[in-house]
Amino acid sequence: MQGDRIISALIGLVGAMSNNGKTERTDSVVREAFLRLTDGDSEEETVQKIHAEKFAIAPDCATCLNPCGNTSDCDMSQFYAADAKIIAAKRDLIEAICKKMSSSELIPETVYQGIAYLGYDLEPEAYTQIQQKIMCYDLIQ
Repeated sequence: MQGDRIISALIGLVGAMSNNGKTERTDSVVREAFLRLTDGDSEEETVQKIHAEKFAIAPDCATCLNPCGNTSDCDMSQFYAADAKIIAAKRDLIEAICKKMSSSELIPETVYQGIAYLGYDLEPEAYTQIQQKIMCYDLIQ
């Protein structure tokens, strides 16, 4: 699917953030990535920006001889090996995040949580719940 490499890299970026926090640029890199998700012409450039941000957050990961996998890009074959209902729920979550990014420059923590969820096969309800939190974030602030 178009944008798979971007989603894969974003999951790795969020893994790096889980241990090291984020920089002042992280939100803009993530927002731009979701806004360019369907722009095949800029996919490579976008992935490079995500990787640069990941290595700014966790510089040792760029040269690690024994990668732990926490900051690795997601293996998208595993993403698609899930049950059809889980794949559909993940796609709905991606769509919700894209919608959020197109309507707001503010990136709530729930977006980062949602990106992390994409790297796991959870119950479909879990994706629906985080999607609702993302879409309702502005209302509860």
